[in-house]
Amino acid sequence: MFLKHLRLNNDLSQEQLCMHLRQHSSLFYNLDTITVSRWERGVNIPSLAKQAEIVELYDKELTSIYSADPLFLNECRTLVSIPKSQSTRSNHPYYSNDEYVIKTIDINDDSFYLVLKMIMRYENNPSLILKPPLDSFHGLQNLKISIATAFNGQIVGHGLFLETSSQNIFELVNIKSDLKALISELPNKTPDGMLVLSSAGATIELENSIMSSYINQFSNNKGLRYLCFSVCDDIFIKKLQTAKLEAFKVRNIALGDQKVSIHSFLLSRSELMANRFLLKLAVISPNHLANFITEKDNG
Repeated sequence: MFLKHLRLNNDLSQEQLCMHLRQHSSLFYNLDTITVSRWERGVNIPSLAKQAEIVELYDKELTSIYSADPLFLNECRTLVSIPKSQSTRSNHPYYSNDEYVIKTIDINDDSFYLVLKMIMRYENNPSLILKPPLDSFHGLQNLKISIATAFNGQIVGHGLFLETSSQNIFELVNIKSDLKALISELPNKTPDGMLVLSSAGATIELENSIMSSYINQFSNNKGLRYLCFSVCDDIFIKKLQTAKLEAFKVRNIALGDQKVSIHSFLLSRSELMANRFLLKLAVISPNHLANFITEKDNG
């Protein structure tokens, strides 16, 4: 229905739509009107990769389509819902699948420096090295932290990210720059990408919730064209690989007596939307997330 309305609203025949899509992307090199007709009649549907290309061509958002689909939202819910079964209870010393809240903070929040210091201390990522005092750095206002808290403010998950230019992202990935270089360059460049430097949670569901907080922000900002994860946490790297993402670059860096491998996963906007796991997280708005977390079994 979406495809048919889009074509008619743009006053296109099925043949004209085929020509537009073939010119736009190699994914449609053998597209014909029979296939378009089948899509419009619901006989079959294009892959997510093709869907993402189509909606991007006509300045639409795949997330707006799927956020209105109850069946898809039910899939999203399973990613972040708190497990009820005893067999899936968390072994985390401070968290046992209880309710939690997620908020995104910046330099204006009283807890910003404390949380940032915690992340830099416990993350084994050489890119995050900043010598104190932290408040002496210009550009930290572009850095954001998503934190999940349970009990009396106990932090049980975090994500560290910033909006920056694609040039800065490539410099970090290829030229071995670090957070200090990134934040010093930010004021002079227009952000067109989001860089995630750390993302973790006490459970898989909580980690998914943290991811949804910044991926949803990314999806809602049309000016952001690229998303890059540049991380060295083995568990998180395996999670991204399980989601069928391949590392764009792997850097091995000596850190004391250890060798740290930083994996960078770089995705365009359409590539993110074409990944079903990431699309589910992108669809989860803060309101959705709050409802999913507190939803009861009879929900």
